[in-house]
Amino acid sequence: MYSKLAKRNMKRSLKDYTIYFLTLVFGVCIFYTFNAIEAQKVIMKLNEYQAHNFSRLDKLMSVVSIFIACVLGFLIIYANNYLIKRRKKEFGVYLTLGMEKRKVSRILLFETIIIGAFSLIAGLVLGIFLSQGISVFTAKLFHVDMQSFKFIFSARACIKTITYFGIMYLIVFLFNSRCIGKIQLIDLLTDGRKNEKVRLKSIKVSVIVFIASIIFIGGAYYTMLKIAVDLMNMFTFIAIILGVIGTFLFFFSLTGFLLKIVQKSKKLYLRELNMFLLRQLNSKINTTFISMSFICLMLFISICMLASGFSISKTLNRNIDDLSQYDASLMGGKVNVPIDEFLEKNNIKLSDYANKYVKYNDYMNKGGEEQLKLQIKKFLGEEEASKYNSYFDVAHNSIIPIMKLSDFNNIMELTNKKKIDLNNGEYAVFSDLNGLIEPIQKALDNKTKIEVNRQELIPSRKPVIEVTIRNDLNKRNFCTFIVRDEVAEGLEKGFTFLNINFKGDKLKTEQDFSKAIAPLVDNNQIFSVSKESVRADSFGMGAMICYLGIYIGIIFLITSAVLLALQQLSESADNIERYKLLKKIGVDDEMINKTILFQVGIYFLLPLILALIHAIVGLKVAKVVVDMLGTGEVKGQLIVTTVLFVIIYGGYFLITYTGAKKMVKSNS
Repeated sequence: MYSKLAKRNMKRSLKDYTIYFLTLVFGVCIFYTFNAIEAQKVIMKLNEYQAHNFSRLDKLMSVVSIFIACVLGFLIIYANNYLIKRRKKEFGVYLTLGMEKRKVSRILLFETIIIGAFSLIAGLVLGIFLSQGISVFTAKLFHVDMQSFKFIFSARACIKTITYFGIMYLIVFLFNSRCIGKIQLIDLLTDGRKNEKVRLKSIKVSVIVFIASIIFIGGAYYTMLKIAVDLMNMFTFIAIILGVIGTFLFFFSLTGFLLKIVQKSKKLYLRELNMFLLRQLNSKINTTFISMSFICLMLFISICMLASGFSISKTLNRNIDDLSQYDASLMGGKVNVPIDEFLEKNNIKLSDYANKYVKYNDYMNKGGEEQLKLQIKKFLGEEEASKYNSYFDVAHNSIIPIMKLSDFNNIMELTNKKKIDLNNGEYAVFSDLNGLIEPIQKALDNKTKIEVNRQELIPSRKPVIEVTIRNDLNKRNFCTFIVRDEVAEGLEKGFTFLNINFKGDKLKTEQDFSKAIAPLVDNNQIFSVSKESVRADSFGMGAMICYLGIYIGIIFLITSAVLLALQQLSESADNIERYKLLKKIGVDDEMINKTILFQVGIYFLLPLILALIHAIVGLKVAKVVVDMLGTGEVKGQLIVTTVLFVIIYGGYFLITYTGAKKMVKSNS
């Protein structure tokens, strides 16, 4: 009997369950898709490094999925709470007719099982098909070939999805039973006629709080932009706290502030249903400011995660050819002699592995005061340097290293690039950060003199050289001076390096060489970065960051849109009596629909607008991270982010407006 009643209720309340059901389906689909990534490696040709990075990606997705499950669990409970509220009168009728509360809970259990089963099946089917396309995208991110495309099903991801969502549905049932057990019959029958408790009644206080919120948010922006190049800082935490507090105060006071402004214009305030609309906004946003604030912050995170995730991944992939020009690059950690001599002392002969290699050092002026003469801001000029503070070394006014002309030319010869020459008293400059080429060239054009080893040098006529001189995961050579060998004699040695190109079967030789130097690497005596490891790590890191951004970004976007949609549908249901009264006094359907559109639109736009303003600062900070990895562009990836927002956020807005309009029309 209870199962039949539950099925009948489901059919009758189908329109109420639409958003709930779609959200569950999307959640299951995305959860399965990102947990099925590990199964995709069976169709890809992966070497040892690539397989290792693939496993790292799978572990990351597993850890993140726990967090995502908590977010989805909160969303499901929150959505279910609104559905319970929507049906309180129905439950009140059951109790009035003599049905026990435990039997009402049993009906809800059957409903939870029915909708849970259908959403799991539909979500898994969509997820299985979506994961097939994701496998192609994954292969492109890792830059690996696919052995043969075949249909992939991950039993592990399927079991994990069913387990996680099964637990969520169980929690939903327990939550429903608790709600039914606590609510009194009079509350069930009269809840729809209760008004929200307004927490902030004074408009003057609202204005003061609103101004305070702007001060908090402005302080957070200023602090973050000031310390953007050094995020591992206590002021980062302070800036985040200021931003969060400011956001909460903003929504707590916003409607009172707007009401004060609009009331000054009687023409605007009394036009059509503006007075009704503003009073509704003042009541609801004032009492739901916590959820509005969380929605705004989630939208902000979603924008930043999607835009910066795509951008960082693209930047890593774009720079990979420059960062892997040599079969291997070694750097001395605890080594004070040239690396080739150090390897010989440890019974490792480079001639066994390579025909060509280059050893070199970087140098610094001796003495603290002499070194300070080669600071990047001094070279570029304070005014010009201030324009490039998003670069870590510029912001920290790093000291520019020096390289011998012979060492630089040996590196150029190893990679078949053109050598350079210098006249007496001249210096040249090279960098691998494209974004700093322009200011460095300006310094050269201005005939900026430098002092190396107590000798004054002028720039040669050669333009700044953009070149990468060793393997690395990211470009970090902001600027290096090239001087004649005799000028560098007696300078303070920095690190010692070695670039090597293997002979014969490069992959096998690289593996043998890595095994030979492994004890030295493990003891941090030297550091080694091979071409294969750089490419695999770079593509793997790009894939992890990209998927992390997509996974969290989309989940937060869906969560925000669903929370707003359910709030507005619930409010429309609560306001049916008010809309009936408006119709009785002569308000036509067109004006009511317009009011509903404005109300839903304002609810969806307010958190989005503030999130976009937050994101402007957030993306500037993200650009600093991108600049540390190489030259990239965050703004260029906003097109993809915008498309996702239009489809998902805009889609939920249209569904909400259509549902609210139909609800008011059918009940009035």
